[in-house]
Amino acid sequence: MSFSYSDDVSNQADFIVDISATDETNTAVDFTGAEISIAIKDDNYCQRLTASIGSGVTLLDPPTTLELHFTADQMNGLCAGSYNIGGLYRKSGVAVQLLIGTISVYDGVARL
Repeated sequence: MSFSYSDDVSNQADFIVDISATDETNTAVDFTGAEISIAIKDDNYCQRLTASIGSGVTLLDPPTTLELHFTADQMNGLCAGSYNIGGLYRKSGVAVQLLIGTISVYDGVARL
């Protein structure tokens, strides 16, 4: 699976995006009871941000959609540039790559 986010994201604002997936039969994945891990890493593959269920990842209704939310305070730790993003989920003992890709972060200049 790949992940592409079409808008650049600010390092001064919340980054919120909904994520869903389908299995090999093109059926929406039900994330109920799944472990979720999402990470953002820099060009040197040093981890900069992480999220999991209850800590940046929320299971929405229906449970086939996840909301990823990094706060403005978290995003403020990222310099402008390109970052790697990846995510896994584990359900019934099987780990599956949820997403892999890049995001582009710009300097939002103003701060609240």
